[in-house]
Amino acid sequence: MAEVVASKLVEEVVESLLTKVKKEIGYAWNCKKNVEKLRSEKNKLKSMTERVEQRLKRAIRNGDEILAGVGKWVEEALAHISTAEEFLQEEAIAKKTCFKLRMCVNLNILHHYGKEAINKVPSLEQHQKDGAAFEGEISIPTPSLGILDIYPMENIDDLDTHKSLLEKITRSVLDKSIQITGVYGIGGVGKTTLATQVAARVKDLFALVVFVIVSKPVDETSIKTQVEIAAKRIHKGEKVLIILDDVWTKLKLHEVGIPCGTAFPSCKILLTSRQRSVCSAMNAHTPIYVECLTINEAWALFKRVISERVETDAKLKQVAMKVVEGCGGLPLILQAVGKALKDEENFKEWERALDNIEKHATSDIDPAIKVEFVHLKLSYDYLESEEAKSIFLLCSMFPEDFNVSLERLAYYGVGLQVFKDLNSLEDARNKVQGAVKILKSSCLLLDGRDESTTKMHDVVREVALLIASKDDNKFLVEPRKNLTEWEPRIGSLESYTGISLMTNDIRKLPAGYELNIPLLKIFLIQENHRLSEISDEFTQAMKEVKVIDFECNNITSLPKSLNQVTRLGMLNLGGNSSLCDVAILGELKQLEILILSYTGITQIPHEFGKLVKLRLFHVERCRSLCHIAPGVLSKLLWLEELSIGYYPVEEEKYNSLVEIGKLSKLAFLNLYVPLICLFPEGDYLKRLKGFSIQIGKDSANRIQGNRTLSLTAPYLDISHLKHVRKLIEVCSDISLMWIENLDNIMPMMCCEGFGLKNIFILRCSDLLCLVDSRVSVKENTRFLSEVEKLCLSSLSSLIVLWNCPDQYISLNNLVTCEINDCPKLKKLFSVSVAQGLSNLRKLTIEQCESLEEVISDEDEETSTSEIDTVVPAKNIVFPRLAEISLNDLDILTSFYPGNATIKYPSLVTVTIWDCDEMEKWGYGNYDTPNLQLVNNTKTNGSTIDEMLAKDRYIGTKNT
Repeated sequence: MAEVVASKLVEEVVESLLTKVKKEIGYAWNCKKNVEKLRSEKNKLKSMTERVEQRLKRAIRNGDEILAGVGKWVEEALAHISTAEEFLQEEAIAKKTCFKLRMCVNLNILHHYGKEAINKVPSLEQHQKDGAAFEGEISIPTPSLGILDIYPMENIDDLDTHKSLLEKITRSVLDKSIQITGVYGIGGVGKTTLATQVAARVKDLFALVVFVIVSKPVDETSIKTQVEIAAKRIHKGEKVLIILDDVWTKLKLHEVGIPCGTAFPSCKILLTSRQRSVCSAMNAHTPIYVECLTINEAWALFKRVISERVETDAKLKQVAMKVVEGCGGLPLILQAVGKALKDEENFKEWERALDNIEKHATSDIDPAIKVEFVHLKLSYDYLESEEAKSIFLLCSMFPEDFNVSLERLAYYGVGLQVFKDLNSLEDARNKVQGAVKILKSSCLLLDGRDESTTKMHDVVREVALLIASKDDNKFLVEPRKNLTEWEPRIGSLESYTGISLMTNDIRKLPAGYELNIPLLKIFLIQENHRLSEISDEFTQAMKEVKVIDFECNNITSLPKSLNQVTRLGMLNLGGNSSLCDVAILGELKQLEILILSYTGITQIPHEFGKLVKLRLFHVERCRSLCHIAPGVLSKLLWLEELSIGYYPVEEEKYNSLVEIGKLSKLAFLNLYVPLICLFPEGDYLKRLKGFSIQIGKDSANRIQGNRTLSLTAPYLDISHLKHVRKLIEVCSDISLMWIENLDNIMPMMCCEGFGLKNIFILRCSDLLCLVDSRVSVKENTRFLSEVEKLCLSSLSSLIVLWNCPDQYISLNNLVTCEINDCPKLKKLFSVSVAQGLSNLRKLTIEQCESLEEVISDEDEETSTSEIDTVVPAKNIVFPRLAEISLNDLDILTSFYPGNATIKYPSLVTVTIWDCDEMEKWGYGNYDTPNLQLVNNTKTNGSTIDEMLAKDRYIGTKNT
């Protein structure tokens, strides 16, 4: 029995040993397979990381809140990728060496790399699984300003009709027995204005007020998104007011996500429409009719726009009164006409305007908008600027309630040659801004969501399209109409000068039959994501076209007949990621603006050397772009703006980027290169008006400025200090990320900081300080004197901000200071430097577990020199400091431990969390006359120390 047991035990041991031996032999045998597996998983993780970083950049640009863990995941992913790439490079060198020595059967080498490769795979696979969640959403969107935030409050004190209506609508909204209030009236009568003023009156009586522009066609998905939060709060029983503006047809509220009815009494609806029937169909309680202004009210409003001179000049008043009578009591029309005539001194022009009002109406216009057409047409006719007229008509080609980009208008204007005596693209932008300003002052355009956009009132848009149909221009405008196909009849397009089909679901353009669009100048069909082909027949039909926008479709190839569109001045093919071959574009010799960003192109072909009229060339984020034909860039002599990312997969004998320095007209450059050796040297940067240079890892740019440099490892070789210093000399903003062997930035990277205004440093693990210059410093040297924003994050070795006497440091221009995750940082500002922080407005310090004090006494040199002298009382004033945030500072006991008088005349908000040892703000005197919030709680006159004394305000132990 014992022998059997022993035999079985021996068999198991032998089998175990054999298994282990097979496994070890397998490492050598499968070395190539294991290495390829590692390379594959590395590439997958790299692609995933790039996608997440793209989303990060977009989220940061939009001002959204980044979800916890995203930054850490990206950081760890980059570390995994870097480790894998180093291993693969090492393996390749070893294999190459092995080949040279003819020792390819070296089992030790094969075993080592086979085993190491396969052992590294699980961590890459696991990190991909961990990052799967970030492939979706990585941020919480920051709500944009709504119409209630930006809509101007109108003065209606002398407009009794609107005052009484405002009271009536407000009473209805607040009446507990009425759930839906309907307001109706002709376009331009003031319904939206009344709705916003009601909202302003009652907003404090509701938990939430939501303003939704419905318009036509109804976008149910958009409405659901806009009311999502409101719906949740209604379900909780909170009082919510939802304003549905410009409703054209009956809405089934439950289908657009609005909980309404007897089961949800806390929901209130205020809707506006041009038709009473719509209000009734939606069960509005006794719809309220918005009447036109009386003649006296119309006159009062008109005078407010024109000035009192129409009252004092009897002859002018007589004509002006007739003009007002012809405006039909519509506030929108009265303001538009008034602004058109405001600066008109010639009496005959007033008479001509009156004649136009009385005679210009045409019989073929819908009576419902005839009055709008007549008077807005008058405002349009009185525009002295033809450029403003062109911009006005271009805005009508976008969807209703669309935020129209001024940049896009400038591109279209250049392509259409609407600007006279155009000197530059910057000149074009200025002309667009001037035109939009004129149009806004004439009530023909509205403010957009920000300064870079504008909007058009739906009534004005209808009139603009009517104007276009009756003048030399004729537009076919069908954006956002859910079109899945577009097959116009033969002969139906011959009179059109503009076609807009943007934001639909069109899958193909007309093909298989001849079309003729001889007058077409502009064709807009961006954001039809299934559109993959452009037929030769369609291209041949629009030979005179000057502007084509194909952005964000799914175009895979260009038609051979595209070279016949010889008058094309602006072409946008950006966002067509499958488009690779673009050589045919070299035949379009009139092109001034060409956009190929986010496409799949692999090269800038030699044919592009014929595009000698190009002013703007955008070819950024084309991650397959690895070759630029020699001599092409240098031939683009009129190029003013170049945006390009260059991704060579292997070293080329000739670096075409050096030709950038030969472009004498170049004013703006946006350039990405993975290696600093690819950056084209030269003095050309000094003459540029602006640039953004990224070198190293292609990642989200953390700083936005006019002259920006971003250096990011792991691909950056910091040993090329000569290049770096030359770059920083002409920069105003720098971003340094993941750079090793960098222990300071001054004087290692630059001597005195030159004109740096913004500094952002992340994950530079060897950085000890910003300034390290105890020797050979000129007497008048002042480091950091121009810096306005300083952001330092995740610097594991940072001990102090500067390692030199305080006399060489000046932070008098610093506005924002953000310090995060610097575990060895012990102090921030000395007293002498703090006394110079005259412009500091925001101070944020987080996760600095070694920080002992924010403001410290002078350095040892100063202190020893004052041992036997009487030190005068210290006085510090932060004249503009409005916000202080201290978070997760383990050993911080106070803001300044010394005995001093510190004044904070502008301080409004203080936030202190997880600072367990901080029991007092300071031990001297401090003055905070305007302090309002501590940890988002109103102070009600309490001091910071009084607030800190309350348990709930400080430390994790109390939260």
